[in-house]
Amino acid sequence: MYKITSYFHQKEAFRNVGHTGIDFSMENGTELRSIRDGIVTKVVDYGNQNAGKAVMVKWEDGKTAIYGHLSKFNVAEGQSVSAGDVIGLSGNSGHVVGANGGYHLHLGLKENNQFIDPSPYINDIQHMNDPGFLVQNVQSVVETKTSLLSIMSQYSDLLNELAKSFKLHLVDLFLSVDYTQFIKLFQYVIQLIFFYS
Repeated sequence: MYKITSYFHQKEAFRNVGHTGIDFSMENGTELRSIRDGIVTKVVDYGNQNAGKAVMVKWEDGKTAIYGHLSKFNVAEGQSVSAGDVIGLSGNSGHVVGANGGYHLHLGLKENNQFIDPSPYINDIQHMNDPGFLVQNVQSVVETKTSLLSIMSQYSDLLNELAKSFKLHLVDLFLSVDYTQFIKLFQYVIQLIFFYS
């Protein structure tokens, strides 16, 4: 397990603002894996500033994961990645402070261009190098989506039947109304307009 050295919005003495992600202490050169299927939107090297060498992966749900302080890239911009694919190696590039030579992974997460708490994905990072864990995890998410879609499909059929029934009742209502009085009233209005003006 990787020790968490800084949580989201934590404000240590060396920070001017709250932390934008979560830091996981790990040995230099640890394989970093994408925890979701997605597209690599950016591979960047900020030098000794910010997150140093960083990879950004846009997930299928629209969130963007930011992997920072890498020592090496294993992907290129525009590349598709699956959960479990190695995207780089951990390191201490960029602005780093701390024990273990500063070797760690900074995991950030953005949604609608705003930083959000990546805490729901801590378990995925902790087990990213356990064989099959990420693939199994993604499969369970897909199965959940599939079962939700089948439930929605069943309700869709029910709603269609209700709509058809409503249409039939609406037609019956229109057919059952006696329009004679309305027609006579309309005739009187026409006569008033054309003959008495």
